[in-house]
Amino acid sequence: MAGDDRRDRGEGGLLLLSGLIALVFTRLGTRAGSATGVAGYTAAGLGPRAGQAAAWCFLAGVVTGAPVVCLIGGAYVAELLGAGGRTAYVAALCLLVLVLAVRLGGVRTGTGLQLVLVAVLVTLVVVAVAGAAPGARAAHWTPFAPDGWAGVARAASPLMLAFVGWEAVAPLTARLRDPRRQLPRVVGTAFAVTALLYLGLAVATVAVLGPRAGGPVPLAGLLRVAIGGYGPVLAAAAVALTLAATHAYLTGATALATALAGGAGTRRGTAGVLAAVAATSGLLLGAAWAGLVTTAQLVAVPTALFLLVYLGCLAAAVRLLAGAVRLAAGVACAVVALLLAGSGWAALVAAGVAVVAGTRGRPGPSARVRSRAPESRHNPEAGRSEPVDPGPASDVCGQSVTGP
Repeated sequence: MAGDDRRDRGEGGLLLLSGLIALVFTRLGTRAGSATGVAGYTAAGLGPRAGQAAAWCFLAGVVTGAPVVCLIGGAYVAELLGAGGRTAYVAALCLLVLVLAVRLGGVRTGTGLQLVLVAVLVTLVVVAVAGAAPGARAAHWTPFAPDGWAGVARAASPLMLAFVGWEAVAPLTARLRDPRRQLPRVVGTAFAVTALLYLGLAVATVAVLGPRAGGPVPLAGLLRVAIGGYGPVLAAAAVALTLAATHAYLTGATALATALAGGAGTRRGTAGVLAAVAATSGLLLGAAWAGLVTTAQLVAVPTALFLLVYLGCLAAAVRLLAGAVRLAAGVACAVVALLLAGSGWAALVAAGVAVVAGTRGRPGPSARVRSRAPESRHNPEAGRSEPVDPGPASDVCGQSVTGP
Protein backbone atom coordinates (compact mmCIF):
# COMPACT_ATOMS: atom_id res chain seq x y z
CA MET A 1 0.00 0.00 0.00
CA ALA A 2 2.97 2.32 0.03
CA GLY A 3 2.53 5.13 -2.44
CA ASP A 4 4.75 6.86 -4.96
CA ASP A 5 3.46 9.48 -7.40
CA ARG A 6 5.54 8.09 -10.28
CA ARG A 7 4.53 4.53 -9.55
CA ASP A 8 0.82 5.33 -9.55
CA ARG A 9 1.24 6.55 -13.12
CA GLY A 10 2.96 3.33 -14.15
CA GLU A 11 0.33 0.94 -12.80
CA GLY A 12 -1.64 0.87 -16.06
CA GLY A 13 1.26 -0.64 -17.95
CA LEU A 14 1.99 -3.13 -15.17
CA LEU A 15 -1.67 -4.16 -15.12
CA LEU A 16 -1.43 -4.90 -18.84
CA LEU A 17 1.69 -6.97 -18.20
CA SER A 18 -0.09 -8.68 -15.33
CA GLY A 19 -2.93 -9.56 -17.68
CA LEU A 20 -0.54 -11.17 -20.15
CA ILE A 21 1.12 -13.14 -17.35
CA ALA A 22 -2.27 -14.26 -16.03
CA LEU A 23 -3.21 -15.48 -19.52
CA VAL A 24 0.05 -17.40 -19.92
CA PHE A 25 -0.10 -18.94 -16.44
CA THR A 26 -3.69 -20.01 -17.07
CA ARG A 27 -2.63 -21.91 -20.16
CA LEU A 28 0.39 -23.33 -18.37
CA GLY A 29 -1.92 -24.48 -15.60
CA THR A 30 -3.85 -26.69 -18.02
CA ARG A 31 -0.82 -27.70 -20.10
CA ALA A 32 1.74 -28.42 -17.37
CA GLY A 33 -0.17 -28.21 -14.11
CA SER A 34 1.99 -29.01 -11.10
CA ALA A 35 1.61 -28.91 -7.34
CA THR A 36 5.11 -27.41 -7.16
CA GLY A 37 4.06 -24.30 -9.05
CA VAL A 38 6.83 -22.20 -10.54
CA ALA A 39 9.39 -24.97 -10.16
CA GLY A 40 7.17 -27.32 -12.16
CA TYR A 41 6.43 -24.74 -14.86
CA THR A 42 10.09 -23.88 -15.36
CA ALA A 43 11.29 -27.48 -15.26
CA ALA A 44 8.67 -28.51 -17.83
CA GLY A 45 10.05 -26.09 -20.40
CA LEU A 46 13.68 -25.48 -19.46
CA GLY A 47 14.80 -28.58 -17.61
CA PRO A 48 15.18 -29.75 -13.99
CA ARG A 49 18.10 -27.49 -13.05
CA ALA A 50 16.18 -24.42 -14.21
CA GLY A 51 13.24 -25.67 -12.15
CA GLN A 52 15.49 -26.01 -9.13
CA ALA A 53 16.78 -22.48 -9.62
CA ALA A 54 13.20 -21.16 -9.85
CA ALA A 55 12.27 -22.99 -6.65
CA TRP A 56 15.15 -21.50 -4.67
CA CYS A 57 14.57 -18.02 -6.09
CA PHE A 58 10.95 -18.29 -4.98
CA LEU A 59 12.05 -19.36 -1.49
CA ALA A 60 14.58 -16.52 -1.32
CA GLY A 61 11.89 -14.09 -2.50
CA VAL A 62 9.59 -15.16 0.32
CA VAL A 63 12.36 -14.98 2.92
CA THR A 64 13.42 -11.47 1.90
CA GLY A 65 9.90 -10.30 1.07
CA ALA A 66 8.28 -11.19 4.41
CA PRO A 67 9.87 -8.24 6.29
CA VAL A 68 8.83 -5.88 3.48
CA VAL A 69 5.18 -6.91 3.72
CA CYS A 70 5.26 -6.64 7.51
CA LEU A 71 6.89 -3.21 7.22
CA ILE A 72 3.91 -2.03 5.16
CA GLY A 73 1.61 -3.17 7.97
CA GLY A 74 3.93 -1.52 10.48
CA ALA A 75 3.63 1.79 8.65
CA TYR A 76 -0.15 1.70 9.12
CA VAL A 77 0.28 0.92 12.83
CA ALA A 78 2.63 3.91 13.16
CA GLU A 79 0.07 6.10 11.35
CA LEU A 80 -2.67 4.85 13.64
CA LEU A 81 -0.62 5.70 16.74
CA GLY A 82 0.61 8.98 15.31
CA ALA A 83 4.13 7.84 16.12
CA GLY A 84 7.44 8.42 14.40
CA GLY A 85 8.90 6.48 11.50
CA ARG A 86 10.94 4.12 13.67
CA THR A 87 7.75 2.85 15.30
CA ALA A 88 6.93 1.22 11.97
CA TYR A 89 9.99 -1.03 12.28
CA VAL A 90 9.09 -2.09 15.81
CA ALA A 91 5.50 -2.78 14.70
CA ALA A 92 6.76 -4.72 11.67
CA LEU A 93 8.91 -6.90 13.92
CA CYS A 94 5.94 -7.57 16.21
CA LEU A 95 3.76 -8.50 13.24
CA LEU A 96 6.46 -10.81 11.92
CA VAL A 97 6.83 -12.56 15.30
CA LEU A 98 3.06 -13.04 15.41
CA VAL A 99 2.81 -14.56 11.95
CA LEU A 100 5.82 -16.82 12.56
CA ALA A 101 4.28 -18.03 15.82
CA VAL A 102 0.99 -18.77 14.07
CA ARG A 103 2.73 -20.68 11.28
CA LEU A 104 4.99 -22.58 13.66
CA GLY A 105 1.95 -23.53 15.71
CA GLY A 106 0.42 -25.12 12.63
CA VAL A 107 -2.61 -22.84 12.39
CA ARG A 108 -3.71 -22.46 8.80
CA THR A 109 -5.32 -19.39 7.32
CA GLY A 110 -8.56 -20.95 6.12
CA THR A 111 -10.37 -20.03 2.95
CA GLY A 112 -13.24 -18.47 4.89
CA LEU A 113 -10.93 -16.18 6.86
CA GLN A 114 -9.05 -15.23 3.71
CA LEU A 115 -12.31 -14.27 2.02
CA VAL A 116 -13.30 -12.15 5.02
CA LEU A 117 -9.96 -10.34 5.03
CA VAL A 118 -10.11 -9.72 1.29
CA ALA A 119 -13.69 -8.46 1.63
CA VAL A 120 -12.55 -6.03 4.35
CA LEU A 121 -9.77 -4.66 2.16
CA VAL A 122 -12.04 -4.34 -0.89
CA THR A 123 -14.58 -2.48 1.22
CA LEU A 124 -11.90 -0.13 2.53
CA VAL A 125 -10.65 0.63 -0.98
CA VAL A 126 -14.17 1.23 -2.32
CA VAL A 127 -15.05 3.52 0.61
CA ALA A 128 -11.76 5.40 0.27
CA VAL A 129 -12.02 5.89 -3.50
CA ALA A 130 -15.73 6.77 -3.57
CA GLY A 131 -15.67 8.91 -0.44
CA ALA A 132 -12.57 10.89 -1.43
CA ALA A 133 -13.64 11.38 -5.08
CA PRO A 134 -15.18 14.85 -4.46
CA GLY A 135 -11.73 16.03 -3.36
CA ALA A 136 -10.12 15.19 -6.70
CA ARG A 137 -8.31 18.02 -8.46
CA ALA A 138 -7.33 18.03 -12.14
CA ALA A 139 -4.30 20.16 -11.29
CA HIS A 140 -2.77 17.22 -9.44
CA TRP A 141 -2.20 15.48 -12.78
CA THR A 142 0.02 18.29 -14.04
CA PRO A 143 2.73 17.56 -14.95
CA PHE A 144 1.61 14.01 -15.76
CA ALA A 145 5.12 12.56 -15.41
CA PRO A 146 7.10 14.98 -13.20
CA ASP A 147 10.31 12.95 -13.54
CA GLY A 148 9.73 12.04 -17.18
CA TRP A 149 8.94 8.62 -18.57
CA ALA A 150 12.37 7.45 -17.48
CA GLY A 151 11.24 8.05 -13.89
CA VAL A 152 8.09 6.02 -14.49
CA ALA A 153 10.19 3.19 -15.93
CA ARG A 154 12.53 3.25 -12.93
CA ALA A 155 9.55 3.06 -10.57
CA ALA A 156 7.95 0.16 -12.47
CA SER A 157 10.45 -2.47 -11.34
CA PRO A 158 9.93 -2.19 -7.55
CA LEU A 159 6.18 -1.79 -8.03
CA MET A 160 6.08 -5.20 -9.73
CA LEU A 161 6.21 -6.78 -6.26
CA ALA A 162 2.55 -5.79 -5.91
CA PHE A 163 1.58 -7.81 -8.99
CA VAL A 164 3.07 -11.21 -8.19
CA GLY A 165 0.76 -14.07 -7.29
CA TRP A 166 -0.24 -15.73 -10.56
CA GLU A 167 2.05 -18.64 -9.67
CA ALA A 168 -0.83 -19.87 -7.48
CA VAL A 169 -2.59 -21.03 -10.67
CA ALA A 170 -0.54 -24.25 -10.92
CA PRO A 171 -1.96 -26.22 -7.98
CA LEU A 172 -5.53 -25.20 -8.86
CA THR A 173 -5.53 -27.58 -11.81
CA ALA A 174 -5.43 -30.58 -9.48
CA ARG A 175 -8.49 -29.36 -7.58
CA LEU A 176 -10.82 -28.29 -10.38
CA ARG A 177 -13.22 -30.74 -12.02
CA ASP A 178 -12.77 -29.19 -15.45
CA PRO A 179 -9.64 -26.97 -15.37
CA ARG A 180 -9.82 -26.10 -19.06
CA ARG A 181 -13.16 -24.36 -18.50
CA GLN A 182 -12.97 -23.33 -14.86
CA LEU A 183 -9.39 -22.07 -14.61
CA PRO A 184 -9.82 -19.24 -17.18
CA ARG A 185 -12.94 -18.08 -15.32
CA VAL A 186 -11.19 -18.06 -11.95
CA VAL A 187 -8.13 -16.21 -13.22
CA GLY A 188 -10.18 -13.85 -15.39
CA THR A 189 -12.36 -12.85 -12.44
CA ALA A 190 -9.33 -12.37 -10.19
CA PHE A 191 -7.63 -10.19 -12.78
CA ALA A 192 -10.74 -8.06 -13.40
CA VAL A 193 -11.24 -7.37 -9.68
CA THR A 194 -7.53 -6.66 -9.17
CA ALA A 195 -7.39 -4.30 -12.14
CA LEU A 196 -10.42 -2.30 -10.98
CA LEU A 197 -9.09 -1.98 -7.44
CA TYR A 198 -5.55 -1.02 -8.45
CA LEU A 199 -6.62 1.50 -11.08
CA GLY A 200 -9.27 3.03 -8.84
CA LEU A 201 -6.85 3.40 -5.95
CA ALA A 202 -4.06 4.74 -8.15
CA VAL A 203 -6.26 7.36 -9.83
CA ALA A 204 -7.80 8.48 -6.54
CA THR A 205 -4.40 8.65 -4.82
CA VAL A 206 -2.98 11.02 -7.42
CA ALA A 207 -6.15 13.06 -8.03
CA VAL A 208 -7.03 13.55 -4.36
CA LEU A 209 -3.74 13.53 -2.48
CA GLY A 210 -1.61 15.23 -5.10
CA PRO A 211 1.83 16.04 -3.62
CA ARG A 212 1.00 13.80 -0.63
CA ALA A 213 0.56 10.76 -2.87
CA GLY A 214 4.14 9.69 -2.21
CA GLY A 215 3.49 8.97 1.46
CA PRO A 216 3.91 5.50 2.97
CA VAL A 217 0.19 5.04 3.79
CA PRO A 218 -1.91 6.44 0.91
CA LEU A 219 -4.98 4.37 1.82
CA ALA A 220 -5.06 6.00 5.25
CA GLY A 221 -4.77 9.40 3.59
CA LEU A 222 -7.72 8.71 1.30
CA LEU A 223 -9.83 7.39 4.18
CA ARG A 224 -9.06 10.51 6.20
CA VAL A 225 -10.39 12.61 3.31
CA ALA A 226 -13.39 10.31 2.86
CA ILE A 227 -14.60 9.90 6.45
CA GLY A 228 -12.48 12.16 8.60
CA GLY A 229 -10.22 11.27 11.49
CA TYR A 230 -11.33 7.64 11.62
CA GLY A 231 -9.49 6.91 8.39
CA PRO A 232 -6.23 5.73 9.97
CA VAL A 233 -8.18 3.48 12.35
CA LEU A 234 -9.92 1.76 9.46
CA ALA A 235 -6.67 1.61 7.50
CA ALA A 236 -5.23 -0.44 10.34
CA ALA A 237 -7.46 -3.26 9.06
CA ALA A 238 -4.86 -3.56 6.29
CA VAL A 239 -2.61 -5.04 8.98
CA ALA A 240 -4.85 -8.11 9.09
CA LEU A 241 -4.42 -8.62 5.36
CA THR A 242 -0.67 -8.15 5.80
CA LEU A 243 -0.65 -11.01 8.28
CA ALA A 244 -2.77 -13.20 6.02
CA ALA A 245 -0.62 -12.53 2.96
CA THR A 246 2.63 -13.19 4.84
CA HIS A 247 1.24 -16.38 6.34
CA ALA A 248 0.07 -17.61 2.92
CA TYR A 249 3.51 -17.12 1.39
CA LEU A 250 5.20 -18.78 4.37
CA THR A 251 2.87 -21.76 3.98
CA GLY A 252 3.78 -22.01 0.31
CA ALA A 253 7.48 -21.67 1.03
CA THR A 254 7.45 -24.42 3.65
CA ALA A 255 5.51 -26.70 1.28
CA LEU A 256 8.03 -26.09 -1.48
CA ALA A 257 10.94 -26.66 0.90
CA THR A 258 9.42 -30.00 1.84
CA ALA A 259 9.07 -30.89 -1.86
CA LEU A 260 12.73 -30.02 -2.42
CA ALA A 261 13.58 -32.47 0.35
CA GLY A 262 11.61 -35.23 -1.37
CA GLY A 263 8.52 -34.92 0.80
CA ALA A 264 10.36 -35.97 3.95
CA GLY A 265 11.10 -33.96 7.05
CA THR A 266 8.06 -31.71 6.87
CA ARG A 267 8.53 -30.33 10.36
CA ARG A 268 12.23 -29.78 9.83
CA GLY A 269 11.57 -28.02 6.49
CA THR A 270 8.98 -25.76 8.10
CA ALA A 271 11.27 -24.88 10.99
CA GLY A 272 14.14 -24.24 8.58
CA VAL A 273 12.15 -21.80 6.43
CA LEU A 274 10.76 -19.98 9.46
CA ALA A 275 14.21 -19.75 11.02
CA ALA A 276 15.57 -18.29 7.77
CA VAL A 277 12.73 -15.77 7.66
CA ALA A 278 13.23 -14.79 11.31
CA ALA A 279 16.99 -14.34 10.97
CA THR A 280 16.83 -12.49 7.65
CA SER A 281 13.95 -10.27 8.76
CA GLY A 282 15.66 -9.37 12.02
CA LEU A 283 18.80 -8.44 10.12
CA LEU A 284 17.02 -6.42 7.42
CA LEU A 285 14.61 -4.62 9.74
CA GLY A 286 17.46 -3.84 12.13
CA ALA A 287 19.55 -2.43 9.29
CA ALA A 288 16.60 -0.33 8.09
CA TRP A 289 15.93 0.96 11.61
CA ALA A 290 19.59 1.96 11.89
CA GLY A 291 19.41 3.76 8.56
CA LEU A 292 21.87 1.42 6.85
CA VAL A 293 19.38 0.45 4.13
CA THR A 294 16.32 2.16 2.71
CA THR A 295 12.83 0.77 2.19
CA ALA A 296 13.43 0.94 -1.57
CA GLN A 297 16.49 -1.28 -1.16
CA LEU A 298 14.51 -3.73 0.95
CA VAL A 299 11.87 -3.97 -1.79
CA ALA A 300 14.43 -4.34 -4.59
CA VAL A 301 15.76 -7.81 -3.68
CA PRO A 302 12.50 -9.81 -3.41
CA THR A 303 11.18 -7.98 -6.47
CA ALA A 304 14.20 -9.04 -8.54
CA LEU A 305 13.90 -12.61 -7.26
CA PHE A 306 10.23 -12.86 -8.23
CA LEU A 307 10.93 -11.22 -11.59
CA LEU A 308 13.57 -13.87 -12.27
CA VAL A 309 11.09 -16.60 -11.31
CA TYR A 310 8.55 -15.12 -13.73
CA LEU A 311 11.20 -14.82 -16.42
CA GLY A 312 11.91 -18.55 -16.15
CA CYS A 313 8.21 -19.46 -16.26
CA LEU A 314 7.53 -17.24 -19.27
CA ALA A 315 10.58 -18.54 -21.14
CA ALA A 316 9.32 -22.06 -20.46
CA ALA A 317 5.89 -21.04 -21.78
CA VAL A 318 7.45 -19.87 -25.05
CA ARG A 319 8.77 -23.41 -25.52
CA LEU A 320 5.68 -25.25 -24.31
CA LEU A 321 2.80 -23.26 -25.76
CA ALA A 322 1.70 -22.30 -29.26
CA GLY A 323 -0.34 -19.69 -31.11
CA ALA A 324 -1.44 -16.39 -29.61
CA VAL A 325 -0.64 -17.44 -26.04
CA ARG A 326 2.93 -18.21 -27.07
CA LEU A 327 3.18 -14.71 -28.56
CA ALA A 328 1.79 -13.24 -25.33
CA ALA A 329 4.40 -15.22 -23.39
CA GLY A 330 7.17 -13.85 -25.61
CA VAL A 331 6.02 -10.25 -25.16
CA ALA A 332 5.64 -10.65 -21.39
CA CYS A 333 9.02 -12.38 -21.19
CA ALA A 334 10.71 -9.45 -22.95
CA VAL A 335 9.04 -6.89 -20.67
CA VAL A 336 9.90 -8.84 -17.52
CA ALA A 337 13.51 -9.07 -18.73
CA LEU A 338 13.59 -5.28 -19.10
CA LEU A 339 12.11 -4.81 -15.62
CA LEU A 340 14.67 -7.21 -14.21
CA ALA A 341 17.47 -5.31 -15.92
CA GLY A 342 16.05 -2.13 -14.40
CA SER A 343 16.48 -3.65 -10.94
CA GLY A 344 20.22 -2.94 -11.19
CA TRP A 345 22.28 -4.46 -8.40
CA ALA A 346 19.29 -6.44 -7.11
CA ALA A 347 19.16 -8.30 -10.44
CA LEU A 348 22.75 -9.43 -9.86
CA VAL A 349 21.79 -10.74 -6.42
CA ALA A 350 18.86 -12.68 -7.92
CA ALA A 351 21.06 -14.04 -10.71
CA GLY A 352 23.59 -15.17 -8.12
CA VAL A 353 20.91 -17.09 -6.21
CA ALA A 354 19.74 -18.74 -9.45
CA VAL A 355 23.24 -19.75 -10.52
CA VAL A 356 24.15 -21.21 -7.14
CA ALA A 357 20.83 -23.06 -6.87
CA GLY A 358 20.92 -24.35 -10.45
CA THR A 359 24.43 -25.77 -10.09
CA ARG A 360 24.01 -27.09 -6.56
CA GLY A 361 23.95 -30.89 -6.49
CA ARG A 362 21.22 -32.95 -8.07
CA PRO A 363 17.85 -31.33 -8.79
CA GLY A 364 15.27 -32.13 -6.14
CA PRO A 365 11.94 -33.88 -6.74
CA SER A 366 10.10 -30.57 -7.15
CA ALA A 367 12.23 -29.78 -10.18
CA ARG A 368 11.75 -33.21 -11.77
CA VAL A 369 8.05 -32.80 -12.45
CA ARG A 370 5.98 -34.22 -15.21
CA SER A 371 5.62 -31.79 -18.12
CA ARG A 372 2.12 -32.71 -19.14
CA ALA A 373 -1.42 -31.89 -18.22
CA PRO A 374 -3.05 -33.63 -15.25
CA GLU A 375 -4.17 -37.20 -15.86
CA SER A 376 -7.82 -37.79 -16.59
CA ARG A 377 -10.42 -40.43 -15.96
CA HIS A 378 -13.76 -40.84 -17.66
CA ASN A 379 -16.86 -40.09 -15.62
CA PRO A 380 -19.81 -41.90 -17.27
CA GLU A 381 -22.38 -39.97 -15.23
CA ALA A 382 -20.99 -36.59 -16.21
CA GLY A 383 -20.27 -37.72 -19.75
CA ARG A 384 -16.80 -36.23 -19.74
CA SER A 385 -13.26 -36.84 -18.59
CA GLU A 386 -12.20 -35.36 -15.27
CA PRO A 387 -8.70 -34.72 -13.93
CA VAL A 388 -7.41 -37.19 -11.40
CA ASP A 389 -6.51 -35.65 -8.07
CA PRO A 390 -2.81 -36.56 -7.75
CA GLY A 391 -3.17 -36.87 -4.01
CA PRO A 392 -1.96 -34.56 -1.27
CA ALA A 393 -0.48 -31.43 -2.75
CA SER A 394 0.33 -27.94 -1.59
CA ASP A 395 -0.39 -24.59 -3.09
CA VAL A 396 2.95 -22.88 -3.60
CA CYS A 397 1.39 -19.51 -2.88
CA GLY A 398 -1.52 -20.34 -0.65
CA GLN A 399 -2.81 -22.80 1.85
CA SER A 400 -1.44 -26.26 2.48
CA VAL A 401 -3.89 -28.91 1.33
CA THR A 402 -2.41 -31.61 3.52
CA GLY A 403 -2.07 -29.48 6.63
CA PRO A 404 1.05 -28.02 8.21
